[in-house]
Amino acid sequence: MTSTESLFRNRLSRRRFLHSTLALSSVAAAAACGSQDGPVGTVPSTTADSVPDTQLLAAGVDKRLMEIEDRYAVRLGVFAQSPVTGRVHTYRADERFAICSPFKVYAAAAILRLESEGSLRLDETFPIDPDDIVVNSPVTSEHQGRVLPLDRLCEAALTRSDNTAGNLMLHRIGGPEAVTAFARSVGDEVTRLDRWEPELNEAARGDERDTTTAAGLAHGFREVLLGSGLPDPQQRTLLGWMRATTTSDTRIRGGSAAGMDVGGQDGRRQPRDGERRRSGVVSGRAADGVGDPVGLDHG
Repeated sequence: MTSTESLFRNRLSRRRFLHSTLALSSVAAAAACGSQDGPVGTVPSTTADSVPDTQLLAAGVDKRLMEIEDRYAVRLGVFAQSPVTGRVHTYRADERFAICSPFKVYAAAAILRLESEGSLRLDETFPIDPDDIVVNSPVTSEHQGRVLPLDRLCEAALTRSDNTAGNLMLHRIGGPEAVTAFARSVGDEVTRLDRWEPELNEAARGDERDTTTAAGLAHGFREVLLGSGLPDPQQRTLLGWMRATTTSDTRIRGGSAAGMDVGGQDGRRQPRDGERRRSGVVSGRAADGVGDPVGLDHG
């Protein structure tokens, strides 16, 4: 960690600026990647606070984010908010990004809501048909010809980003449109899911299918993880799966401050024509309850 990174992290911790952060990124191997909302060079960034030193701190955060974008040829979208003060900081928060694997959090939350309503059971079993296996399915590929319970599929999708498990979850709740409907039910008016794994990762420029924004996802995830989007027992189950994820250990969790209690979901678009994309979301707080920033997934 550089001295500048250490300074930002320590200053943010002392001011207890953030309790949760949601981040998305898009990575191009050959050139910086823009979006339908504007080129990489256009940076809409706001901080809802009038305290001078906080404004200076926010400017420093923006500068660091721009340095990351330049260094890695990435585009970052960030929404950060303190649940205590309501203070918000955004960076490209309304630009669209491919949602990739973070849709699995909404799918799991929809399943848990149905479970809380008595409409399904987490011990329901699903056959793992070899013909259903798609790319990046580390758990289900080892159980071909057998069955797995629904809670194990959710765990595989959230902790290992298993794509076949994600598709089976979608089948159980009614397809991709059910994820969009769930997003709307928790106040996320932006996120949409239109296709299945792995096609949903295509992310063609100008195509709004299977996309989200940092602001939209932040609103929905806050309601699901910290608000009233799920009953307490189901909320704890979802947080447990997210905290156990192994796919972001070197990115989101790897960039977080020591002592942070981090839960996240990371996704990566499969390379095509020399381009790669990653997206991830995280919410967390320090073990002592004091807010800290989390690492951004910048590929």
